[in-house]
Amino acid sequence: MSLTLMTSASSTPDPTSPEITPQTQSITPPDPAALAEKNRQEEHVLKKRFIGMVLGLVFAHVYVALALAYSYMDNFNHLHTCWLPLLGAFICGMIFVFHVSIS
Repeated sequence: MSLTLMTSASSTPDPTSPEITPQTQSITPPDPAALAEKNRQEEHVLKKRFIGMVLGLVFAHVYVALALAYSYMDNFNHLHTCWLPLLGAFICGMIFVFHVSIS
């Protein structure tokens, strides 16, 4: 089975329409040295982002552990929380999320 496309337009080109010419530009292969340098730079950036992710996650856990260590209950069963390490955990968590989101 074969399909044929039939049009009502004439076979002569319209003088008002822009001419369609095939592109005759030659495609040059990319320079291997430039590609190697670009890959090296991208790997360096990725390494920095990975280090930022790991440090942000580790320090967030350290700060949560410090907040738990410095929290205590008094004689009236009131919980006293040290808020400064929790702020540090929040900031380190945001650093982790930032590095995850840009990777």
